[in-house]
Amino acid sequence: MKRRLIGAVIGLAAMFVGVTGGLARGQNAPACPTSPMRIVVMGDSLADGLWASFQRSFAPCDTLEVVRLTAVSDGLAKSSGAEWIERYETKAGLPEDGITDVAVVQIGANDINFIRNGNSREIFNTQLWDELYSERVREITGTLRTHSAEVFWIGLPVVGNNKFEPNYQIITALQKDAVRKVGGKFVDIHELTQFGTGEFAMSGKVDGRLIKMRAADKVHFTLPGYDMVARAVLDDLVDIIIATNRRLALQDVQIQ
Repeated sequence: MKRRLIGAVIGLAAMFVGVTGGLARGQNAPACPTSPMRIVVMGDSLADGLWASFQRSFAPCDTLEVVRLTAVSDGLAKSSGAEWIERYETKAGLPEDGITDVAVVQIGANDINFIRNGNSREIFNTQLWDELYSERVREITGTLRTHSAEVFWIGLPVVGNNKFEPNYQIITALQKDAVRKVGGKFVDIHELTQFGTGEFAMSGKVDGRLIKMRAADKVHFTLPGYDMVARAVLDDLVDIIIATNRRLALQDVQIQ
């Protein structure tokens, strides 16, 4: 029994060495969970690009599914929190026993708009609009937290359109406050998406090479740009995978 315990601990240590050398740590291969896991990506077209990046990053992992729950040109002004939750429950489905979910949300690029409130239309960035919007963020985050190991809510990037930029910062501030109030993790990418320039930039340096990061509309990203944004949560995703693998491995040791 003692010999089997020592062997299991050595195997566990070796597993951690392989995992921490994964993609999120700057290597080529991501950490893979030893039991089924889902990354549920929810949001608009910005989130759709993130979904594709996670799909590429974790392609070698047979045990991890990246669930696409995105809607182009949609948001929280157009669709209520309840509508997004219904999509999550019907299209993605609640995680089955033994499956670990992690949720990643990025939404808001289409939310400089009115919100329907019964027979009224609440104007963007009025007090009532802010309250209704924040409630939708809290509703979604709270529901996802109930069924997920963690909820990462990614803010809006810096954009090159001066008409949008101040309003996007208003939306990001509302999201940050609402997400944190219900225990989600808010990831502010405004500075990250300046790519070290201190302002909006179409390109950034990667390993000393200048790479085009932004799409022509100055809101969305190229593939390298989306991969850069995805890195904002990849380390945390790897940490969750490590913790889950360790917990299951230790359970196996105790059972033996």
